[in-house]
Amino acid sequence: MIVAAAGTPALWYLTRGAGAVALLLLSASVVLGIVHADRRRLPGGGRLLVESAHRTISLLVLAVLAVHVATSVLDTYAPIRLLDAVVPFTSAYRPLWVGFGALALDLLLALALTSLLRRRIGFRGWRAVHWLAYACWPVAVAHGLGSGSDTRSGWLLALTFGSVAAVILAAGVRLAGGGPARPLARGVGAVGMVAAVLALAAWLPQGPLARGWARRAGTPTRLLASARPRPVSAAPPAQGFSAALAGVERDGTSAGGVAVVDLALRLQPGPGALRVRLAGQALTGGGVALSTSAVTLVRGARYTGRVEQLAGTTLGSLVAAPDGTALRLRIDLQPDGARLGGRLTAQPAGGHDD
Repeated sequence: MIVAAAGTPALWYLTRGAGAVALLLLSASVVLGIVHADRRRLPGGGRLLVESAHRTISLLVLAVLAVHVATSVLDTYAPIRLLDAVVPFTSAYRPLWVGFGALALDLLLALALTSLLRRRIGFRGWRAVHWLAYACWPVAVAHGLGSGSDTRSGWLLALTFGSVAAVILAAGVRLAGGGPARPLARGVGAVGMVAAVLALAAWLPQGPLARGWARRAGTPTRLLASARPRPVSAAPPAQGFSAALAGVERDGTSAGGVAVVDLALRLQPGPGALRVRLAGQALTGGGVALSTSAVTLVRGARYTGRVEQLAGTTLGSLVAAPDGTALRLRIDLQPDGARLGGRLTAQPAGGHDD
């Protein structure tokens, strides 16, 4: 009747986890690069150790980014294509911020390629391209802050601020210990570093940390009503309940050619209503390969979420109210000709940080 396949939240968690690890590794690589550049402070053995660690971590960054890109493309929640991962600013999902991620990846690939061809292009050519690492890092930070749907999570902010602090500290020590022959370069670097920190501090409260960022960042309208798994907060639990369902199913096609299934159901005994929208590619013989969904439960409060589990005519969903209370829903549908019946079971699921 309804669906053959659905995106899994596991991909989203893996995408965000790989992105966070990539930022940590990239920050460590930049710090080691700064330390290695100050050869006067390192003995011979120390230079070799730092250089080896820098090279190994840089390769790990590329490996983790491959996982980050692959899971972003495979996860059908957000419309991110493989092309969007390498061609900046072409994504339909938060184009500017996903574009920064593509730009950072391109810069890293350029660094890796020129490192492999170092003997052919010469030290000066390799060195010139290698400076891109310092441009790649702030672009990656902007990507993580702007494109993530959980940027306000405490652990992610701590990870980002810690990475920024480590790079700034290493750069500050490097600038302070520079030779007297480059006072202008040291001054410009110090001013640029302070300006970047002030700009970040001014932007965050008005940007990713402010409500409404998802819309302003470029999230497609059809996804704004769909809830993603988010870190659990200390919101009071909602009350569980069970109710019969009765209503209708309406099938159609959107202007973009996407198959849409709308379920309009009433709770019995009332009052209360349940709305489910499923969208995806139409399947031969009927049904939809689910790519996006939205679930709205109105029963006293208004709860919104998305379909997270699907097995035949049974749907699982996690929905949350504006006050943070959350319910885990099990929707058992029973088609009866033009009518649709079934049963809804709701259990407390903890809160969500909106």
